[in-house]
Amino acid sequence: MDIIRNKYKIVHVVRQFSPAIGGLESFVKSLAKEQIKAGLDVEVVTLNRVFHKNNKKYLAESEIIEGIKVTRIPYIGSHKYPFAPDIIKKITTADIVHVHAIDFFSDFLSLSKFIHRKALVLSTHGGFFHTKYASLFKRVFFNLVTRYTIKNYLAVAACSESDLLTFKKIRKNKIFLVENGVDVTKFGSSVTKVPNKRLVFLGRFSKNKRIDQLLLFFSKLISTSDEYHLLIIGKDWDDSLKQMELIIQDLNISEHVTILPELDDSEIKVQLDNASFIVSASEYEGFGLSIIEGMSAGLIPLCSNIPSFTKIIEKSGVGINLDFFDMRQVQTVDAFINTQLGKYTDIANKARSAAKAYSWPIKALEFTEIYDVIIGDKYRDIQGLKVDNRRGTEVVEHIDSQINLNKKVMLAFVNAHTINIANKDHEFKEMLGSFLVLNDGIGLQIASKLKYHKGFIENLNGTDFVPKYLASSKHQLKIFLLGATESVVTKTFDTWSHEYRRHKWCGYHNGFIDNHCNHFLVEKINNSGADTLIVAMGNPLQEKWIYKNRELLNIKLAIGVGALFDFTAGNVSRAPNLMQQLKIEWLYRLALEPKRLWRRYIIGNVIFLWNAIND
Repeated sequence: MDIIRNKYKIVHVVRQFSPAIGGLESFVKSLAKEQIKAGLDVEVVTLNRVFHKNNKKYLAESEIIEGIKVTRIPYIGSHKYPFAPDIIKKITTADIVHVHAIDFFSDFLSLSKFIHRKALVLSTHGGFFHTKYASLFKRVFFNLVTRYTIKNYLAVAACSESDLLTFKKIRKNKIFLVENGVDVTKFGSSVTKVPNKRLVFLGRFSKNKRIDQLLLFFSKLISTSDEYHLLIIGKDWDDSLKQMELIIQDLNISEHVTILPELDDSEIKVQLDNASFIVSASEYEGFGLSIIEGMSAGLIPLCSNIPSFTKIIEKSGVGINLDFFDMRQVQTVDAFINTQLGKYTDIANKARSAAKAYSWPIKALEFTEIYDVIIGDKYRDIQGLKVDNRRGTEVVEHIDSQINLNKKVMLAFVNAHTINIANKDHEFKEMLGSFLVLNDGIGLQIASKLKYHKGFIENLNGTDFVPKYLASSKHQLKIFLLGATESVVTKTFDTWSHEYRRHKWCGYHNGFIDNHCNHFLVEKINNSGADTLIVAMGNPLQEKWIYKNRELLNIKLAIGVGALFDFTAGNVSRAPNLMQQLKIEWLYRLALEPKRLWRRYIIGNVIFLWNAIND
C-alpha cells in the first residue's frame, strides 16, 4: 500500500470493539491496523461494555490493542440503540470521523454536525436489517430518519452489493461500493491437501446463522456417504451451544459432527488445513467474511442463497448456493461435492486467488482514496468529478511513473464549462471518472474554496501544462497529434517537432472525423508507432473519442487539450500575461468572440457557481 502523502487523523466510531468478537469488530480492527501501517494517525472510539450475554463489566477507559489506540465511553439505554452523547468530546482532534453501521452514533453525529463540524464518512455494514425482528419499524425508520441523517455524510461506503442497492434508495450521490476486507493471511494456506468430505462452519453461534437447519440438512447428507464430517468452529454468542448439542443428539449424528468453540486463530488454521469445504446456512449476512476466510485456506463454499453469498460465488466462480430448507437438494450437493473432489487442487487454488481480491491492503487503499477526496489534499470532489490537487511537477512525475509501469493514462483538463457539460451529460461525467483530471481556471478555484475552504495548489490548464510536460518528461515520447484544421495541426506539428526535438514526432491528422474513417485513423496512429496521443477537438468530443477508442489504440498516454493547437499555431491569441496571472483569461476570450462565447461564460458561469454553492 502506498504511503499517504499528508498524514491526517482518522477516528473510527463503532459501538463494539475488541474484546467483543464479530464481523464488525474484526472489520474495524483490520482497517485500523492497515491504516496505521500506511502512516495514518488512527483511533477507535467505542462503548465501555460488551453487549455479549448482557455483560455488565466495565472496560478500561483507554487501551492500546494491537497497536490501535482505543477510547471507550459510557452509554445508557438498550444496547440496540445505546445513548452515548460523550462521543462529541472524543472526536475533537479528528480530521475525518469514520462511523461504522447505522445506529445511535450515525444518527447523533449527523444531527450534531453543526456543533462538531467534522468530516463524516459512513460504512453501512448491512444497516440494521440483519434480522426480521421489527422489520416494519426498521423500514419506516430507514425511510424517514436514516434518509435525513445520511445527508450530512460526505461519503457513504456500502459494504456489499446488497447494501449499495438498499442505500441508493435514500442516497443518490457520493455512495461507493467498498466491499469488506478480509485478512487473507490469517488462515491463508498453500498446503496441498488430500481432498476429503470434511465441511467447516466458521463463525458465531447465533440464531441468524441457522446452525440448527445446517445440522438437519447435514443429517440427510450423511445418508449419501459415511465419509462426511462437519466441524462447527466459533464462539457461543447467544447461548446456542446447548441447543446445538441437543439437536446433534436427537439426530443421532454425534460421530459425524465436532463442535470446537473458543479456538484461537492458529488452532482454527489447523482445522481448515484438514478440510475441503466451508459451509453456512445463514439467513442474513452483510458481507460473508467467514466464507472468504475459508476460501483463503482453499476451502470450497457451500452457502445459503442469500444475496451476499450469491455475489461471492458469482464473482469467484467457485462453490454453490443452495436452500438448506429443501431436503431435495441433498443429492445435488452430494453430486457437486464428488465432482469438486475430482479436481480439487485447481478449484482450491482458484478459491485462494479469488479471496486475495478482498485483502486488507487493497480495501484500505480504497478507503484512503475516499478520505483523500474529502480532505482535498490529493484530490478535490468538484460537483461529482474527482479533480487532482497536486503540483504540476508531481503530476509530471506521476504520468512518467505510470508509463514506466506500462499503464495507460488518459488526461483531461476541466474548467467551469466542462463541468457544466458533465452535469448535463452523465455518460460524459462517468467517462471522466477514468481520466486523470486536472483543474483549469478561476471557476474551479472558487468552487474548491467554497467546499474545502482552500483553493487548488496550482492552476493546471492544458495550454501551459502540456508544453511543460513535453519539456520535462524523462521519457523520449513518440507523439501523434490529432485535431483542429489541417493547416493548424500541420503548423503545430512543425513547431513542436522543432521545439521538443528529444521526442519522436510520428504523425498528425486533422480533427474532422466521421465513423467511416475512424477505423483507418486508429490504424494510422497504431502504425505510426506512437505511444502518446494529443487530441485537440474541444470537449466533450476529444475526451469521448479518447475513451471510445482507448482499447483499440496502442498508446500509453492520451491528452485532450482543447484549443492548444490554435494557440500554438498562432491562429488564436492568448490573453496578456497579467490577465493570465489573475486567472481571468476567459474575459479576454469573451471579448474576442462575444457572440460565440457569451452563453458559455455569462450564463454558464452563473450556473456553475450556483451548483458550486450547493455542492
